[in-house]
Amino acid sequence: MRIKKHAGQAIIEYGLIVVLVAILLIIVLQIMGVSLQSIFCRVAGGLGVKNCATLCQDDFNDLASEKVRNGTWTLTNGQLCNFNGGIVYNKCSMASNMTATDYTVTLQGAMLSAGNGYGIFFRTTDPGPGANGYAFQYDPGFRGFVIRKWVNGSEINPPLAFQQVTGFDWYGRPHDLSVKVVGNTFTGFLDGQPVITGTDPDNSYPSGGAGIRTWYSSNLCVDQFRITP
Repeated sequence: MRIKKHAGQAIIEYGLIVVLVAILLIIVLQIMGVSLQSIFCRVAGGLGVKNCATLCQDDFNDLASEKVRNGTWTLTNGQLCNFNGGIVYNKCSMASNMTATDYTVTLQGAMLSAGNGYGIFFRTTDPGPGANGYAFQYDPGFRGFVIRKWVNGSEINPPLAFQQVTGFDWYGRPHDLSVKVVGNTFTGFLDGQPVITGTDPDNSYPSGGAGIRTWYSSNLCVDQFRITP
């Protein structure tokens, strides 16, 4: 005697098979280290969706999300400010479960009112005495942008890349500074426009957190710190 399957029962069985396949696919991707969120954001980006996800963000309502390495960092009118040079790390990005490999770090509304410059640390670890990682920065010594490698708190020369900028007034107006990190290639942006690209052939630091640095005597205030995949 043959038992006939109803159409509804067959649909349920097919649905269960699809769910099982999806679960297996997710497990395989996780084992391979592939971020589903990153894939979704890339697809969304191709469709014109911006900022589909945020890995870390600080609007500087307080200093709880920041780890001050040196210098004096204060909150002034809802901004994070430094007036004597220093380094601060974003705790979220430095957490062991958030040391992503590829991401974009953005300083929104960064305004330099005096001094020699500022920059973004990325793929950085903090062993205590000094940073190991990279920095994208505005450096008046090079009269423009520089991408550097840092080892035990010291900048390595020559820089990975530098690009001179002429006729641009850095002081007294806010800018958005960001760096996009993909593999061993790093691209710096000023107000949404690419201004420099550097590559580390050794790929010395494949992952790590992010932060902000300023030179001694620089006066810098930042509206927001954000990391997106």
